[in-house]
Amino acid sequence: MPSSSDDAMTNPNWTTLPMDLVERIGGLLISDDASDFVRLRAVCHPWRSSTVETKSRADFFYPRNWIMLSNPKSSPSDVCFFNTSTHKSFSFDLTPYLDTYSLFRALDYLFLLKHKITQDFALLNPFMKSITPLPSKIESNRANAPKRLEDMFEQIIHLEGVFVTSSFTIVLQFGQEDFLRTKLGDQSWMYGGFNVWIDGNVLFCKDRLLFVTSDDRGLVQINLANEIPIKPQVEIVISSNELPYGPSMEERCYLVDCDGEIILVTFNRRHHQWESFETYKLDLNEKTYVRLPNLGNRSIFIGHDRTFSVSCDNLSSVPANFIYLCELRRYETACYNLKTNRVKCLFGEPFLNSFPLLEKLIKCCARPCWKLASEDDE
Repeated sequence: MPSSSDDAMTNPNWTTLPMDLVERIGGLLISDDASDFVRLRAVCHPWRSSTVETKSRADFFYPRNWIMLSNPKSSPSDVCFFNTSTHKSFSFDLTPYLDTYSLFRALDYLFLLKHKITQDFALLNPFMKSITPLPSKIESNRANAPKRLEDMFEQIIHLEGVFVTSSFTIVLQFGQEDFLRTKLGDQSWMYGGFNVWIDGNVLFCKDRLLFVTSDDRGLVQINLANEIPIKPQVEIVISSNELPYGPSMEERCYLVDCDGEIILVTFNRRHHQWESFETYKLDLNEKTYVRLPNLGNRSIFIGHDRTFSVSCDNLSSVPANFIYLCELRRYETACYNLKTNRVKCLFGEPFLNSFPLLEKLIKCCARPCWKLASEDDE
C-alpha cells in the first residue's frame, strides 16, 4: 500500500506552494513570456491571488518579444503572434470585439480600436483580453498643435509605435519626431516633439527611447520614466563623430534589441549594391561600443521603422548569423551572411516559399504596423 508521502510525490498539491515563491515565478514568466504567465494564473485561485502585484507590472500590459505575423484585417478570427525568443505561438480571436469597435491599427503586441458609437480610441491587449480607454484631448503649448487624438490620425502623420513604461506611461509615436504621452487614467495627452531629425529607427528599451540623429548629435536617448508633465530630457549617449559610420547619405545605422543587448548595425550602399556591414554591441551605461564579429545563435531583421532579432536555436527555417534588410528606403529585400560576408538580394527569390516563417518575419519587419483604416492598405 503506497504511503501518504508517495502519494504526495505523484499527486502534489501545488496550491500549497508559498505565495512569495509563486509571485517570484510569475515575475520571471512575465518578463519573458506573457502567455505563460496567463497560464500560471489559470491554475488555481491561490496562484491568481499571489500574482496580483505581478499583474500590475507594465511588462504584463506590454509583453516583450512578441510580433504579429498575420494581418488581422484578412483573418480577424485567427491572428497569430510569434515569440522571437521562445518560438511559442499564440492565436487570438478578434471578432468578438468587432461588434463594438472597429480595428484602426494593429501593432506588434497591441490593437488600436475605435469605438463605433463614441469614436473614442482604446488599446486592446490580446494577452490580457483587456481594453484600456485612451484620452481624446491633447494638451500642448505649440502653435497649430492638434487638439484631439483623432486629429493626429487625420493628418498625414502615421502612427509608428506604442510604448508603455514601467510607470504605465503610454507613448504614441507619430512620424519620426512627434510623440504623445499619457498616464493610465489621465484625461489628456501631452504633445511634444524632440527637435531632432531621426536617422533610422526608434528603439524602446528600459523606459528609454534610443535613436541616431542625422545631425551632429549622434546616438541619443530620451528617458520616459519622468512623471508627466515633466518634459523628457534628450541626452547624447555617443556623439556623431564617435559613431562607427560616416555622414554619407548612403551609409545607414540601425539599433536592434538582441536578447536584452543593444546592437548597432551599420552598412553602406554604393552603386545600388549593399556593402560594408558591421555590428557593434552598445554599453549605454559606459557610453561605449565594441565590435561584434557575429551574432551567435541569432539573426537580425531591419526595416525602416522596425527592427527585431530572432533566436535561431532549433529553428531550421531561419538560419543564424544573418542580417535581413527588409525593403529599406524602397530598395529590394536582401540578406547578409556575417560568416561569409556576402549579400544576397531576395526580391522574387522562390526559396522564400519553402520557408513561410522567414517570409512572414520579413513582411512584418518591412512595416511598422498593420494599417487597416484606409483603402490603400489593401
